[in-house]
Amino acid sequence: MGSDDGGPGPKPWLRQQERGTSPVHERDRVWIERRLAWCGQEFGPATTAPALPGFVPQGFDGTQEWAEELVRRVGAVMGADVGPIRVRLVEPVPGTTPGRRHRVGEYREEDDGPVIELDRSVAARPDAFAALIAHELAHARLAGRPNLAGLRLTHAEEERLTDLLTVFLGMGVLTANAADGYVRTAGFTVTPLGGLGDWELTGRRDEPPHHMGYLKPSEFGYALSCWTLARGESSPPWAGRLVPSVRSAFTRGLAYRAARGN
Repeated sequence: MGSDDGGPGPKPWLRQQERGTSPVHERDRVWIERRLAWCGQEFGPATTAPALPGFVPQGFDGTQEWAEELVRRVGAVMGADVGPIRVRLVEPVPGTTPGRRHRVGEYREEDDGPVIELDRSVAARPDAFAALIAHELAHARLAGRPNLAGLRLTHAEEERLTDLLTVFLGMGVLTANAADGYVRTAGFTVTPLGGLGDWELTGRRDEPPHHMGYLKPSEFGYALSCWTLARGESSPPWAGRLVPSVRSAFTRGLAYRAARGN
């Protein structure tokens, strides 16, 4: 009789992570901690409470008026002055391969003032749309910061810092969830182990996995754990609102920081 274990070696979905280990690579851990400290120096104390799933009001329909209202609401959380910012909804990029990363938002300075462009197709997922707005408003908050140039960041590093700033300014639960894009079925959750994501573990084939942002879900999870501890919390009630991949990294991050004594 043949073995039913599928071959030698541990199954990735059974692999147990050593307690007290970082959920991210050491290089990324150091970067996240240093850049969160920089955010604190630049923007003052961390936001008192994060925006959570359901942040977008009932009735949101993705129209221009609703997009502008949501920009105001996200701006209020992040301390962004959105008055001068024009909101422009754009159509999805034609011919984009499903599941491939493409630009869904952009912040830029034009001759008559700042503009954020938002892919209107994302509005079908309101919380992800709020996360997209948060990323672009983080760009707005970073724009013109005199100390930003001193960091000598590449474009990719600046985008990662922009994601991190959404965590610091209170939109991190939504941006972290959007980074994975897995939509949970009511009453069913799974905590990933061994590097498998929610999409692979649940066998979803009804739609391609969606990705938004530049930080990985595990990096968002660790950043949220650092941010939470900096605010004097160790078991926030909103942790259960994180998608499983982020929540796994968040929980490991808290345990790792506790093992480190901070």
